[in-house]
Amino acid sequence: LLAYQELVSVVRPDWIIETGTGDGSRTLFLASMCELVGHGEVLSIDDDEGAGNQGAALPDHPRIRYLHGLAAGDDTADAVRGTVDGGRVLVILGSCADRATTARQFEAYAPLVPVDSYVVVTDTIVNGHPVWPSFGPGPTEGVKQVLTRHGEFVADPLMEKYSLTFNPGGFLRRVR
Repeated sequence: LLAYQELVSVVRPDWIIETGTGDGSRTLFLASMCELVGHGEVLSIDDDEGAGNQGAALPDHPRIRYLHGLAAGDDTADAVRGTVDGGRVLVILGSCADRATTARQFEAYAPLVPVDSYVVVTDTIVNGHPVWPSFGPGPTEGVKQVLTRHGEFVADPLMEKYSLTFNPGGFLRRVR
């Protein structure tokens, strides 16, 4: 959460695109950070229409918009591009997806990220990195795949300076 605070403060995104709404906790946290800096909105995408904790309502905040759809789907990506419309974007891929889905989500939203902003790939700790070894190729393997194809992004270890993260190697900064 400290890294997310720092990213919102330094990047000052017009839009934070978040995949994997879940119960909306991270969404609300990000919107609260935008509120504190007086800038930005969160667009949270989830393919589960009933996203929320056991049917509980998702958090309501003037800086939050929700979008139902497959994050890597063409229709969803088109809707996102239409919403952010050239704004400064920070992306958080937060759906603990397999390698292929992580790569597809990256491909869908990385082009929206300007130089010195980030795509954060969450849950890079799964598949034995160091937890849940039976997960199979997941976010870490997705990060390795996209970094070999996209030299305009680099992993930024400085965002891991607090030594506690579920996203080791997953803070991808656009450098060109």
